Amino acid sequence: MALSDVPVSLIERCRAGEPGAFDELFSFIRDDLFRWTFSLVRNEDDALEIMQECFLRIFRHLHRLQDPNKFAQWVSRLVINQTNTYRVKRRKSQTEELEEGFDIQEGALPLQGKGVPNPRKAAEREEVFRKVNEAIAELPPRQRLAVLLFDVKGKSIREIAGELECSEGAVKFNIFQGRRKLRGMLQNYMDRHGNLDLME
Repeated sequence: MALSDVPVSLIERCRAGEPGAFDELFSFIRDDLFRWTFSLVRNEDDALEIMQECFLRIFRHLHRLQDPNKFAQWVSRLVINQTNTYRVKRRKSQTEELEEGFDIQEGALPLQGKGVPNPRKAAEREEVFRKVNEAIAELPPRQRLAVLLFDVKGKSIREIAGELECSEGAVKFNIFQGRRKLRGMLQNYMDRHGNLDLME
C-alpha cells in the first residue's frame, strides 16, 4: 500500500495506542517505504537500515502529527531526513564504501504504470525501467532526489522545497537539469514527443 493510501482511521488508531495498530500500519507501508528508501540510496542493506530507523521514529513520534491526513508528507520528510543523516555518517566513516552504495540493481526504480498485454512487451518495459534506473543513479544527489520526488512520487514543487528545505527555484532548477541529463542518456528510449516509451 502506498503511503498516501493509508486510512486516516488507522493513523488515529495508532495515535490512540490501540494494540496491534502499529503492526498493521507497518505491514501496510513496508513495501512502499522500502522502494522509496532504496531509490534514494541504491543499496539494499542501507535501505533496510534506514527503513528500520524510520519505523522506530514513526512509532515514537506519530503522536506529534497534528493532522493525520498529512501522514504521507510527514513520513516522506522523515525518510529524506533520515537518509541524509545516514549518508553523513557513512561519509565520515567509510567514504569509499559510500560510492559503492550507489550501485544499481535491476528493478530498483519504484515506477508505477499500466499493465502490459503480453510477455514480450513486459520484457521491453523492464528494459526501459532498467535503463531509467541506471540513468537516474548517475545524476548528482540533489537532482536525483528532485526528479524522484517530482516525477516518481508526484510531489508538487512547493512540497519538494519544503522537504528539501530549499527554494522553489532551486527545486525547479534541479528538476530541469536532471531531466535534461536524463533525456541525453535515454534518447534511444524516447518517443517522437520526447517522452519515455513505457509501452502503456
